[in-house]
Amino acid sequence: MKKKKKEESGKQDVESAIKEIENAVFAVKFYPVAVDEDAKNEALAKLEKIYKKGNETVRQLVLYMVHGQLALTADMKVMHTLEYFKLKSPGIDPAELRMNVYRSMFNYNTSIEGVTELIRLLGRLNGSDDAAKLLTYHYARLSMIENEGNRMLRAAIIDSLGKSESHYALKALLDYARYTDNEQTIHRVVNALIEWEEKIDKLKIKAKEKKKLRESLREFITKEGGASHYG
Repeated sequence: MKKKKKEESGKQDVESAIKEIENAVFAVKFYPVAVDEDAKNEALAKLEKIYKKGNETVRQLVLYMVHGQLALTADMKVMHTLEYFKLKSPGIDPAELRMNVYRSMFNYNTSIEGVTELIRLLGRLNGSDDAAKLLTYHYARLSMIENEGNRMLRAAIIDSLGKSESHYALKALLDYARYTDNEQTIHRVVNALIEWEEKIDKLKIKAKEKKKLRESLREFITKEGGASHYG
C-alpha cells in the first residue's frame, strides 16, 4: 500500500513538473508576443531551478523540451508567410493562419538571440553531462551547414561549454581544438579552455586523468598564445 502511494506521489510530482516546464518553455517561446521580458527571464530561471532540483526523469524532460526549441532552428531559413502556413496546415481557419504568421514573426525561439539564450541556459544546467551532450549534438548539426547564423550559434555553444562544469564539455572542447582548422573557432575554443583552468580540480575524476587533462589544456592554450595563468 505504501509503495503504491509512493508511486502515485512520484507520478503526480512528474506531472506537476511537466506542467511547470511547459509553462516556462511557453513563456520563452512566445516572448515578446505573449509575455514580457521579465516573464521570459523568470521562465529561464525556473527551468534552471527545475533542472537543479528535479530527479533524472524531470531533468530529461527539461532537456527534451529545450532540444525541441533548438531543433526549430532548422526551420529558420523558411519565410513564414500565409502561403507557407496554408501548405503546412491546410484547412485551418484563415484568422488562425494569420495569427500563426504573426507569432512566427516574433517568436523568440526562431530568432538568433532567442536560440542563443537557450544555448546559454544549457551551459548553466549542471549536475550531469547530459546538457553538455545536448550542446555538442547541436554543435555537430550546425556544423553541417556553413552560414553566418550557424557560425554565431556554434560560437555560443563553444562559450557555453566553457561555462559548463561537465567533464564531457571539457573533453569536447579539447577535441574541437585538436581537429578544427578554422582559426576563429580555435581562438574561441582556447578562450573557453582558459575558463576551464580553474575548474579542473572540481571534477570528480582520478588524479591521473586530471593531470592528463591539465597537460592537454596547457598544450592548446600555450600553442595558441592564450592568456592563461600558465604564462
